[in-house]
Amino acid sequence: MKKIAVIDCGTNTFNLLVAEVTREGWSVIFHNKVAVKLGEGGFEEKIIHPHRFVRGLDALLVHKSAIDNLECDQTFAFATSALREASNGQYFIAKVKELFGIEIELITGDREAELICEGVRRSMDLGDEPVCIMDIGGGSTEFVIANAREIFWKKSYLLGVSRLTDRIQPSDRIEMAQLRELEGILHHELADLREALKSFQVSRLVGSSGSFDTLRAMHYRDSLGESIIALHTDIPLAGFQNIHNWLLKSSLADRAKHPAIPGIRAQYMPLAAHLVYFVLGIHPFEQLTHSAYSLKEGAIHSIMNGLEWPQTAEA
Repeated sequence: MKKIAVIDCGTNTFNLLVAEVTREGWSVIFHNKVAVKLGEGGFEEKIIHPHRFVRGLDALLVHKSAIDNLECDQTFAFATSALREASNGQYFIAKVKELFGIEIELITGDREAELICEGVRRSMDLGDEPVCIMDIGGGSTEFVIANAREIFWKKSYLLGVSRLTDRIQPSDRIEMAQLRELEGILHHELADLREALKSFQVSRLVGSSGSFDTLRAMHYRDSLGESIIALHTDIPLAGFQNIHNWLLKSSLADRAKHPAIPGIRAQYMPLAAHLVYFVLGIHPFEQLTHSAYSLKEGAIHSIMNGLEWPQTAEA
């Protein structure tokens, strides 16, 4: 058995997952997330501002302490949109190695999409028919059309909710003009997604982790009076519509008080929900499903398959 740590250095949060890994599989023993908002205010300039830079280092110090306390055998870290785009992203990566001995792999949008898909496959059987996987990040949003065995189409778009927030500057209670601006951006950027969905005759949208965690929590807390914890859960389309309507009418204070909305997401949820609403509107989806697994879990599975094991049986 080995203890493997995976850090997902995302645009809004740095997420840590620690798993016990054997030849047969893996199980999570610890997870944590720290809000960083790494790209905030710097998307247009393509820079990580100093206070965000330090916040990212602070988050990794927290994660490094947990990794050391758990006596992990190996640590793998991945950087996504904010660090991909920032002119000082490589400097941040070098500083992390200098301070903590952690080597961060700067992955492409395509590789990010592949790991997300692998994570979703660990949470549910995608079956034979193509589904569309959607992962809303802070800096980018990934779409993958895949089934249980094959990826047919994938693309990473610079349409993360933090990036869109910097661009649109939505009010505390989002205004109709701001929604129209968002829709104009999405119409322009997602034209090829519309064609891909039609080409592969997709009927199911699977939202992975992130904002979809909050949408799932909002639906089940509101309708059942409790939070549902499962690797995958269907969100009725009518239920999503109710959540979308509430989010568009809500103020930031309303969202901050909602028990199912984490503080880090209160600012972004109207844009995230309207992004999902837009995607549901450009193609006749019949089903919306939430997957609790995403990039980190996909990375664990990929790493597990590449580990070298001794020839003798494990103790």
